[in-house]
Amino acid sequence: MKLIRYVAFVAVAVMMAMTTACGSSDKALDLAVEEINKQLEGQKMPGIEKMSLSADEGYIVYNYVVDEDQADLSVMKESAAEQKAQVKAQVISAPAQQKFVQLVKLSDRGIKFSYKGNKSGDSYEIVFENNEL
Repeated sequence: MKLIRYVAFVAVAVMMAMTTACGSSDKALDLAVEEINKQLEGQKMPGIEKMSLSADEGYIVYNYVVDEDQADLSVMKESAAEQKAQVKAQVISAPAQQKFVQLVKLSDRGIKFSYKGNKSGDSYEIVFENNEL
């Protein structure tokens, strides 16, 4: 059940990104990332200690620090393939997200979801290459 909450949050994060995207350039994408991070500052989600969005050369990265007192990162990691399929079906392919996804594609980037444990430092990623978007 906690896994479903994480996927649901991803959907919310992408929706926020979509509503702030205002163009097709890297500058517009950088502005969207900045605005989303402002919106995420005060938000809390069960099992997540900290959330942020970043941009690097190849990806837009959703960064999650997992509260390992509330969530088992190894269980999450084991179900990464299932999570990817859910995110693809419910978030990336959703008609409401297409504006943001197109902005990411136009910047020749993919989307990455990065999860890192707050105690162990263990981590895993769910990656969507540009051609998967």
